[in-house]
Amino acid sequence: MNNQASPSCPRPFSAATRRENMDILSSSLFDILVIGGGITGVSVARDAAMRGFRTALVEQTDFGWGTSSRSSRLVHGGLRYLEAYQLGLVFQCCSERQAMRRIAPRLVRPLPFLYPLYRGQKPAPWKLRAGLTLYDALSLFRNVQRHRWLAPDEVVRREPLLNEQGLLGAARFYDAQVDDARLTLAITRAAHHEGAVVANYAPVIGLLKSRQALRGAVIRDRIKGGEIEVQARAVINVTGVWADTVRQLDSTGKSVTVRPTKGSHLVLAADRLSVQHAVAFDSPRDGRHLFLIPWGAHVLLGTTDTDYTGRLDQPAAGRADVEYLLEALNHVFPAAQIGPEDVISSFAGLRPLLYGGGGSYALSREHHVAESDSGLINVVGGKLTTARLMAEQIVDRAARKLAREFAIHPDASCHSREPLPGGERPWVATGVEDQESHSHLVAAYGADAAWLLAYAEENPALGQRIAPPLPYLMAEALYAIQHEMALTLNDILIRRTHVIYEIRGGGLDRARAVAEAVAPRQGWGLPEIERQIDDYAAQVALTRAWEEE
Repeated sequence: MNNQASPSCPRPFSAATRRENMDILSSSLFDILVIGGGITGVSVARDAAMRGFRTALVEQTDFGWGTSSRSSRLVHGGLRYLEAYQLGLVFQCCSERQAMRRIAPRLVRPLPFLYPLYRGQKPAPWKLRAGLTLYDALSLFRNVQRHRWLAPDEVVRREPLLNEQGLLGAARFYDAQVDDARLTLAITRAAHHEGAVVANYAPVIGLLKSRQALRGAVIRDRIKGGEIEVQARAVINVTGVWADTVRQLDSTGKSVTVRPTKGSHLVLAADRLSVQHAVAFDSPRDGRHLFLIPWGAHVLLGTTDTDYTGRLDQPAAGRADVEYLLEALNHVFPAAQIGPEDVISSFAGLRPLLYGGGGSYALSREHHVAESDSGLINVVGGKLTTARLMAEQIVDRAARKLAREFAIHPDASCHSREPLPGGERPWVATGVEDQESHSHLVAAYGADAAWLLAYAEENPALGQRIAPPLPYLMAEALYAIQHEMALTLNDILIRRTHVIYEIRGGGLDRARAVAEAVAPRQGWGLPEIERQIDDYAAQVALTRAWEEE
């Protein structure tokens, strides 16, 4: 019996539905159980559900809580991988960039890049131009535009803050930008609409076996409490840097070592360093490629790539990371004179790289899939850009296993290239007074912005901004609970909105107002409101941890 909801009449993707899903998880037999709610895990769940498999997904915290909401927010072809002659990986990335622009055009948007070259810097201009010609070719010449080479005066005209001394020119090319947390959430909602049973705040604490064969997992409900058993014919471990932690629950699992590396980013105000392009440049210290990326009223600066040995749930930029990034930035933008006092916030994500020796920057970004003796399918490595392709390959493997062991043969075709529901280009309303917030709403929510505008019209208090001058509205907190399965204050202020990163102090002074607004829907009393605020304060502290070193 198929216990999944009918895609033609999906249940709301709400906190209430999550409570119902916990009951469904405990009483159903699934074809596929996905462990991990990052970009790859949710893509696996969507792909599997679209093929007709009875699919479940559990995530230990919130969807996109880890690396999938702490990236450089790029869907890119991997230009720098050409230096290592990883032509196959670049071709995959370019193809997936095109696919993601088609699947989610509202969330994955073209972004022009400049790569300035200076006298004495590698590569030589002719080599960069040759590389970008190959980059165009690996894109099958389907990018927004082919690359162009700009003379120094044209470069300075376009980006007047760039260092002119020794400038030889710049390459101009296109990649794409994405709100990583919202893309992960959109794919999760799409999996739900296809019938997958998903639950956040449901960590796996054990694996179920019958005659040494894996038959499901034991999960803990972090919201309501208690443990439940989830029965499944195939279990897929897609937990990123936690892959080895889950593997250790499977005593017969063969070693697939994850080497976490930390990527730190800084958030600066665009009025301190305004750029019209994303600018790719090299660190004068070690030659690492860095990016300065426009992001609304802000710019993002990143990323580092260093080995990480700390707590997996508390990565943060350190003082050395901040100094390294600012040193490189001021080398290319000396007139801006950006200092530590200009850093609004910081964030860091952990890359689940395959251990291969050598420096972390040289480690492979490709992924590896291996099945243990008990049948646990482990996935290590990969990147946001190729998550859809990875999911397709992983489900192919699970499908072969289910056909071989259980004679299950659902739809053999893969539909994961179909557009995401709500991923279309922005819907536009008229007659809205707060145009900045309106522009934000239609970019973030598309046609669903109508829900938020209706909330604000019915209750004017919900039309107020969460943390002025940021454009986020109080209505978004309510919408997050009722339509985006947000369960905590952190979910609302970090991933459903990005208040934590875009204002000094993370909007902590407004946290109580948001918590009290959603408390009736969540059943929070005063003690729980205080706990939610304390949890959020701890996350805000991580964005400023480098100041305490």
